[in-house]
Amino acid sequence: MTETAEKPYYRWTVMSIIMLGSFMAVLDSSIVNVALPHMMSTFGVNREQIEWVTTAFMLTTAVIMPLVGWMVGRLGHKILYLSALLIFTTGSALCGFAWSYDSLVLARILQALGGGAIQPVGMTIVADLFAPHERGKALGVWATGIMFGPALGPTLGGYLTDWFNWRSIFYVNLPFGALALIAGLAIMKTDHLAGRPRVPFDALGFSFLALALIGGLLGLSQGQDKGWSSDYIYTCFACSLAGFIMFLGVETSAPHPLLPLGLFRARNFSIAMILAVFRAIGLFGGVFLLPIFLENLVGYTTIQTGLRMMPGAISVGIMMPIAGRLTDRYPPAGLAAFGCAVAGSSLLLYGRLDPLSSLTMIIGPQIIRGIGLAFMMSPLLTAAINAVPKSQVATASSFLNVGQQVGGAFGIAFLNTFVTDAIHRHAVRLGEHFPTGSHQFSYFALRVSGLTIRHLQGISLPGQAKAFAVAVQVIMQNASVMGFQNGFMLAGLVLLCGVPLALFLKPAKHHEAFAAGQPEDRGRLEGVGAEA
Repeated sequence: MTETAEKPYYRWTVMSIIMLGSFMAVLDSSIVNVALPHMMSTFGVNREQIEWVTTAFMLTTAVIMPLVGWMVGRLGHKILYLSALLIFTTGSALCGFAWSYDSLVLARILQALGGGAIQPVGMTIVADLFAPHERGKALGVWATGIMFGPALGPTLGGYLTDWFNWRSIFYVNLPFGALALIAGLAIMKTDHLAGRPRVPFDALGFSFLALALIGGLLGLSQGQDKGWSSDYIYTCFACSLAGFIMFLGVETSAPHPLLPLGLFRARNFSIAMILAVFRAIGLFGGVFLLPIFLENLVGYTTIQTGLRMMPGAISVGIMMPIAGRLTDRYPPAGLAAFGCAVAGSSLLLYGRLDPLSSLTMIIGPQIIRGIGLAFMMSPLLTAAINAVPKSQVATASSFLNVGQQVGGAFGIAFLNTFVTDAIHRHAVRLGEHFPTGSHQFSYFALRVSGLTIRHLQGISLPGQAKAFAVAVQVIMQNASVMGFQNGFMLAGLVLLCGVPLALFLKPAKHHEAFAAGQPEDRGRLEGVGAEA
């Protein structure tokens, strides 16, 4: 596939096929969470066991992503994409038919083997189909599904689980997967691999990278439950650090490295990798913290919460193509910095969110945040892809997606830990104002008990003890609200810290030799260093 040889209708038709598969893969990473309690009941497992339904998917996805660059060179874009889509769809069917807990986990691993490859190879196809001066618009349209999926997942998952059963969240992938496969087979053109060098597989580098990713993601995802100071978490992070150091050592001397370290000499690629973490915190600051706040502190159901988050997803969907068009016309630094500032400011607005906040206060910052994320993602992806040789686009796409995956796990763990600690701090501080043995606490307890005693009906306690329990409940609720407010504020400040970094992005000047993919540039990275 070469972007200059294809007509517009072909490119945009292929784009729609890529978008469908990418949306399905991203959607499935978040749609499962709301159905986990139902799976626990079906298979009779505990919470720690059922978490492996999501953990196995996350780990497998992260491990398979770095292989995409090498697999594209061996199989070509069409065969790899459709194979990944077939594996993902087959895995979805097996998840729905799962007859035991073990079969469900194994089916999720199979599903992730396909899903983990769909997103980076899809991004590679888009970059290959469109010339550098059109990639901003193209990647903006493609990324709409990537940004829309996490917000839609919990709502769709809750609806399907409530109205049908948990198996339907997997069956819903089957018709769309079949449609994308048939369309891809009929429309997408096969790559011409004859004459291309067959690069050997960097097995040693991949092994150390897999160790680093698995150890790090396990530690980040289970740190809150296991305890950050536990031997288990220390072991995970030690393995991750050792794997990362060994990976860098191997890649430095490998004749055909999995990740050519020369890519990081391209300033735009390096900045995009760093800002992937900032973007993940901004994305998950809304997608992760807000639903918990609305369900646990406001009392909304999963579907009610999803409906209130839908405007934010729609905002992203509308703004991504617009941001993409602007990316093709203007330098990425200003656009990305604007996106960081807007997304960060939207999260700062949630620093005043409480259970009595109006619908406008809940929805308004989400719309603003959607605009900011769109202006972050499109310029960053385009600048990063245009900064590397054409022969390295698949590798760059793979590791940009790995960065997003690791950044998302880090963002969730970071914010979850911070909010939990903040709630404890506020509870202690509020408790100091009302010592349980003081006259002030007794007065406070008796006063609030008349307002909230209905929440404790059926509990056999003396009146004074019940009043005290209600008072403690009110203190903890206020501490929780303040803890979440602090979490939103922190996420906003982190995004604002990305503004000066984004200003260091260089104007996209993709070398013509790289754009044309001339043979003499294959496997060489000297031009990257010159461009940086």
